[in-house]
Amino acid sequence: MRLIHFFFGLSAYAAFHAVFIYFAGFLANFQVPKSINTPVVGNSIFQSLAIDVVLIALFAVHHSAAPRAFFKKWLQKHIPAHLERSVYVMMSSILLALLMWQWMPVTQEIWRVEDSFGKFPITVLFVAGVVSALVASFHIDHYDLFGMRQVYCHLRNLPYTPPIFNEKGLYKVVRHPIMLGTLVVLWATPVMTVGHFLFAISMSLYIFIGTFLEERDLLVTLGGTYGNYQKRVPMIVPFFRGRRPTRRKQSAAEGGGTPSGQ
Repeated sequence: MRLIHFFFGLSAYAAFHAVFIYFAGFLANFQVPKSINTPVVGNSIFQSLAIDVVLIALFAVHHSAAPRAFFKKWLQKHIPAHLERSVYVMMSSILLALLMWQWMPVTQEIWRVEDSFGKFPITVLFVAGVVSALVASFHIDHYDLFGMRQVYCHLRNLPYTPPIFNEKGLYKVVRHPIMLGTLVVLWATPVMTVGHFLFAISMSLYIFIGTFLEERDLLVTLGGTYGNYQKRVPMIVPFFRGRRPTRRKQSAAEGGGTPSGQ
């Protein structure tokens, strides 16, 4: 059974990275069978937009709710704790794959950059977003983030301890560099269609809501340690700190702990 659990975790890890690579091609309209702008006949604009909104909502609700403590507590009543992260990663991969498979493009253009002088920096920015999101995952515990360390510890009968709070690499620039990279990837395109715009604006909204919820959890888990980190490092936009956390939130979160690894 330990080996089966390990291979499930490995499958979830592989599935995510396969979907992530396809997702980059999907947004860039590059070397994939179906991209975000590949025309699909048979639906009206309103039907296409309705289907796309439902697909985005399915992904966003799962991706925002599943990492929360109440959902983890419920899930661990039904599966072993060491599989919880792998199940989350697998479901996220399936829902993102479903979104790309069933996506109904709306190809009316909002902007188009034709000349190579304009397209080149946009392409560089897109690649930088993809690379920075991947690199940032290694500046925390990459294998814990995707569930591999949990199933490996279970396979080897080793004690599992959550990763400690660690401020290094891109996490010295912003508190959520993976989300920053994702935002760049969503918007850095030479051709912005109505469908792509819907996807970008919806996922951007999800990112900020999900980040707010994660920050709230981290304040409860890490207390003043994370509160001080919030004061020093911007959330997503480099060099822009925005509103500082309130004294009430910081005092309610005292008690320390370890990061939730979300």
